[in-house]
Amino acid sequence: MLDPFQKLKDKNIKKQAKKEQKIKGKAWKMWKMCGFCGVLIFHNADGIQSAIKSWQKEGFKVAFVPTMGALHEGHLALVERAAHLPQVRVVCSIFVNPTQFNDPADLQAYPRNPARDFHLLSEQGLADALFQPEIDEVYPPEHPCMTFSFGALEEVMEGAMRPGHFAGVGQVVERLLHLVQADYLLLGEKDYQQFLVVRDLLRQLRENQIRLRDEQLRMRERQRQSSPLSWPSGDGFNNPGGMARGADEPFEPYEPTWHKIPELIMGTTHRDEGGLALSSRNQRLSNEGRLKARQIYAALQQARRSWPHESPDETVQKIAFMLAEVPEFRVEYIQLADSNTLAAVQEWGNHSSVRIFAAVWIEGVRLIDNTVVFP
Repeated sequence: MLDPFQKLKDKNIKKQAKKEQKIKGKAWKMWKMCGFCGVLIFHNADGIQSAIKSWQKEGFKVAFVPTMGALHEGHLALVERAAHLPQVRVVCSIFVNPTQFNDPADLQAYPRNPARDFHLLSEQGLADALFQPEIDEVYPPEHPCMTFSFGALEEVMEGAMRPGHFAGVGQVVERLLHLVQADYLLLGEKDYQQFLVVRDLLRQLRENQIRLRDEQLRMRERQRQSSPLSWPSGDGFNNPGGMARGADEPFEPYEPTWHKIPELIMGTTHRDEGGLALSSRNQRLSNEGRLKARQIYAALQQARRSWPHESPDETVQKIAFMLAEVPEFRVEYIQLADSNTLAAVQEWGNHSSVRIFAAVWIEGVRLIDNTVVFP
């Protein structure tokens, strides 16, 4: 009996074979994740970069969703949003970054379930590639890490409670962007402070590239003036062959190519039916713990209702009282902060946009959440 799906299967097999033929990385691995959709899986930079070059030749841009695995609906929503951007291929990464954990026990306890992650991505069918590098790919011994300072953004809340955390975030994001060279970078709203830190990281990378470009342009001009009829072979600018140029010959502006700065996009926080923000750490909670943890968001919502009638201090005190009524909670911080600078809110009128943030422990699991107070 003829298989009614045979024609569709043959078409998908041919399509996959064509995709394999185009991508010729030195050392890459691929598995077909299901019968009707394929997710390319790469464990090294050569493979993912070969795939990206192939897509770019076809006119596609790259949307990048970095994760630490233990995927949930919030991650998948970011992948879906990425897939709806025009003319893109979607890359999702899984890498548990050790440099952003200030507590070794927290790193050890972080949930890992790669088989489940693969299944979720392939079942969704929207990611084109999964980049799952080993630590030496992200932090090769011969490549020293860049260091970044984020000022006030890393001195409050998560930065204060987890020393070195955002330094590690800056390192890993810079390295992943260097490897993936994405056009779009998608991050979740739940880690809002991290979003602002990465936004500042991109600003620093952009300014650094402008400075390097200007320095190299000045060096190029000095070379042109000192040796008007001779260029060194392979000068790395707009004269790769080392052809001679006259002193009065104009040169085209130099465009840096070493680090693409992506457009940063924030995805909304996804919550369960009771309001608990989805997080990989939720997997470590019992069913009872998850039910109780829903009260974190319920308390934070009080700020949006209270702020027109109460001072910032009164609002924080009310929320602290609500959380204290749950004996299983250990509150680490509750903070009203400016949405753009994270400056502490003393008077409502001094800010055009305010959020409230909290970190709460339950069952040995640290949960963070935030929500808009106004506008």
